[in-house]
Amino acid sequence: MKRYKLVIIVIVLCLMVVLSGCENPLAKLVGEKEASDTSYVSYLIDNEGFVDVEDEGLRKTVLYYRDEKGFVIPVMRRIPWEEGIAKSAVGQLVDRPVVREDLSTIGLLPVLPAGTEIIGMSINEGLCKVDFSNELLSYSSELEEKSIVQAVIYTLTEFETIDQVQIMVEGDIMNKLTYGTKIGEPLERANINLAYELSQENIPVVVYYKGTTNGEETFFVPVTKGTNAMKVDIKSALVALLEGAPDDSGLYSEIPFGATINDVYVKEGVAYIDFSEEIKHMPESPVHQQSLVYELGLTLREIEPTIAQIRILSNGTEVQLSSDISLNLPQFSNEF
Repeated sequence: MKRYKLVIIVIVLCLMVVLSGCENPLAKLVGEKEASDTSYVSYLIDNEGFVDVEDEGLRKTVLYYRDEKGFVIPVMRRIPWEEGIAKSAVGQLVDRPVVREDLSTIGLLPVLPAGTEIIGMSINEGLCKVDFSNELLSYSSELEEKSIVQAVIYTLTEFETIDQVQIMVEGDIMNKLTYGTKIGEPLERANINLAYELSQENIPVVVYYKGTTNGEETFFVPVTKGTNAMKVDIKSALVALLEGAPDDSGLYSEIPFGATINDVYVKEGVAYIDFSEEIKHMPESPVHQQSLVYELGLTLREIEPTIAQIRILSNGTEVQLSSDISLNLPQFSNEF
């Protein structure tokens, strides 16, 4: 009899899973469920760093926050897998005490002004229309304005069903915001953290540098630079990276000064980067060497997403790193 009851329970559970899986995926992205004033940002820290806590009820989602200099930073957080997941993701960008407190531990700030509400959201053929309340306009600098627009666009386009974003305020489409940022047309990803204005001869390329605000926690920052190459490839991206972080940006690189690229090629998901002799002057610290690996790998993966590992060479010979360095690239650039 007990065995019979167990079989019945299993069948019922299977039916529940099947039925829940039949929901419209877009409905899950834009559902109108009200967001409570509870932070879904959750992480644990132990002696070895950040612990990866798996939970079937949470979805790994890349959200975009900002640092005190205005750089927009991608951060993987776990938020509840629920109807209206895209709306919930944008809601996590709003400045609320609980969100601000959580982010302060890693030196970052929420991007949307306090009190901002998401009045509505729709997704149709890759276009997401998101309607905000007037509080969205409660900022006081051009830097904040640019951070808001980039963070919203990049957070929403992390979802595969969204390619473009139309930002609205109280149901209206505004041609431009207070400091001139144009939002009259649907926007897509372009020139995140632009280092300087690009000339007609420049092709944009995204590279990664290190940043910190509290001197303790560090994060990888995507920066758009210009290259004069005929086309953007993995070598031209590395050349742009080696030029160094923008002046007065507070960003930095672990790559030794003077290092140049001899060659770079990819084979079966592994990028082999051959540097000049100067690469051997890299820091001895395992922490800094690991950062060097990620800085290079994240930059290359912007061009070739299939790259999963890198190898560092000097004049054709592989450089020996500390024994505990992982050459595998992380799934996310920043995970807290």
